[in-house]
Amino acid sequence: MDIGMLMLKIMHWVRSGILAVGVCLCGCVVYAAAPLEYKIEKPPIWVTSVVPDLAAALPAEKQNGGVSYLLVDRQVLVKGDSKLSYHHMVFKIQNESGLENSSNIEIRFDPSYQTLLLHTVSIRRGDQLIPKLLPAAIKVLQRETSLEQLVFNGSKTANLFLDDVRVGDVVEYAYTLRGSNPVFGGRHYSQFDFQWGTPVQHVYARLLAEPDRKIAFKLVNTQQAAEVHTVAGMQEYAWDLKDVSALRSRDDAPAWYDPYPSVQWSDFSDWGAVVQWGIPLYKTPSRLSSELAAEVDRIKLQFASSEDRVVEALRYVQKTVRYLGVEVGPGSHAPTPPDVVLSRRFGDCKDKTLLTLTLLKALEVDASAALVNSRAKKGIFGWQASPGAFDHVIVRVKLGGESYWLDPTLQPQMGRLGDISQANFGYSLVLEPGQTELSEMRLGQAMMYTRKVLTVLDSRGGWLKPVSLTVTTLLEGVSAERMRATLAKESPEDLQKKLVNYFARYYPGIAVVRPYEMSDNKANNQITLTEYYEVSDLWKSTKDDRMEAYAAIPDVNDFLRAPQNTVRSEPMGLFHPVDVRQTTYVLLPEKWKFKGGTSKVNDPVFDFESSASFVPGRLTMVDTYRSKSDAIEAKNMSSYLANTRKARDMLGYTFSQSTKSLD
Repeated sequence: MDIGMLMLKIMHWVRSGILAVGVCLCGCVVYAAAPLEYKIEKPPIWVTSVVPDLAAALPAEKQNGGVSYLLVDRQVLVKGDSKLSYHHMVFKIQNESGLENSSNIEIRFDPSYQTLLLHTVSIRRGDQLIPKLLPAAIKVLQRETSLEQLVFNGSKTANLFLDDVRVGDVVEYAYTLRGSNPVFGGRHYSQFDFQWGTPVQHVYARLLAEPDRKIAFKLVNTQQAAEVHTVAGMQEYAWDLKDVSALRSRDDAPAWYDPYPSVQWSDFSDWGAVVQWGIPLYKTPSRLSSELAAEVDRIKLQFASSEDRVVEALRYVQKTVRYLGVEVGPGSHAPTPPDVVLSRRFGDCKDKTLLTLTLLKALEVDASAALVNSRAKKGIFGWQASPGAFDHVIVRVKLGGESYWLDPTLQPQMGRLGDISQANFGYSLVLEPGQTELSEMRLGQAMMYTRKVLTVLDSRGGWLKPVSLTVTTLLEGVSAERMRATLAKESPEDLQKKLVNYFARYYPGIAVVRPYEMSDNKANNQITLTEYYEVSDLWKSTKDDRMEAYAAIPDVNDFLRAPQNTVRSEPMGLFHPVDVRQTTYVLLPEKWKFKGGTSKVNDPVFDFESSASFVPGRLTMVDTYRSKSDAIEAKNMSSYLANTRKARDMLGYTFSQSTKSLD
């Protein structure tokens, strides 16, 4: 669904009274709140008062963005089905940069089940306390930050615009979010963070719960256990930290890497409890609509094998139901009934998964919903069990003793069941009776990013003539599916420009002879791409009366580039799994002879091999790169750099001949 159609759909909701229209501060179209879902009242009596040390402002070298953070205070009360989450922040503005970044306070909440309680907003200027919690300064907007991902979650943002803020002011604000998502059936979970990318003078975290509530805790990257007390008949867990330093992790660290200390807590004691919660959400209907029943009959009639039926059911959902998530309140985790999804022809991952399960079970295929984390991926292994560990759901199919991980939200996938790429998120929680642990998602061959490249440099016309360059690339599995996605979004002209500019990095005198050709073998999930170029300046004369040319190996070289950040304490993420093989033929003007041979580099995270052989008039080079891991440990960085440098030095071939021998 494109953004234009999405706007028309939301305008229908507006006319139906579901939403009210507003304008985003950044100039984008947004959908603003109708009534204001907030109250102004004093802090709740159950909150422990934490007073910041205003005299302990961080020195300049410990400031972040011109701001010194004096207090991060979060306290949570869970009692029965209710949950209250109290937030208290204090920071000092140190310079003009901090002034610009801190004059607007934003608080996000979900009005479908939460009420925002504002307690205080104030500025301390020397001995003067200036109240700033004024209704006129509060604007509640429905700013759909995920519209580009086609997700509408109904969350709102309370914006508090502070006027007359000056350098040196201390800003303090506190609020409580009251309410819990009913989809969790009165059970609660959350996390207290203890460190960020900026230093904080004082960090306070507190949880209050009934004594008989069995809360499970998981300390992550810390040994900071809670202080436990009984307060007014409630069990109190508190963490009090001072002078917390900054901790910054590089963007190129692997997705699963999380160095930040925190404590995760949950009413869900283990993964089995999460499974018991999730199974009812993905219960398939006992009776099918006429449209679904007809689709099941069609698939049974046209496809005899279970493997083909699975692929056809998956492809039907991928093609028929466009992706759009309306994830308001319980819709954040509960799927929409399949009949509704099919009738409106849109849905999110939950909706498309339940629809796929409905078809597969009607086809007598063993299939279950599987919860995954698309961001942290395998990093969830070792987390405290809770529904919050997951942000995506897919389908697990068991067939012939094998497990297949299928994602109905992908673009239509071509080929047989073993040829299509499967979801790759490291670990999954399969929602089936008796499941108590995370399941490892093992990679199949179709998940390998495979490129088989044949490059022909034809210089037989003579060293003074332009050289023909023909590149034929075979893409399989996930690499073929990514190319189809690219073709669906880009025009042939734009793609051709990208292709020629890719090779121009190695051959500046390159020009397109004729447009590329594409052959799509959908039955085997393969794409063959053939490109046609001419290189006018492959051969270059040197000062010592020689002609030189260099044959590059770009497809392999891409995976051997030196990283930007080499002095590090965290691992570096790598593209994995990858299997690239480039075969290069260089057809020479004369029957020259050169030295050949084979060289190898074996590193803990990759294998590389380069070979060169000659017959009169032709050089054949075969270069391969195969990844073995998705990350490099920091301790192995120096050896990795040395090995990639060694491999790069082996890539390609430089030809050099005296012009006298060419006369």
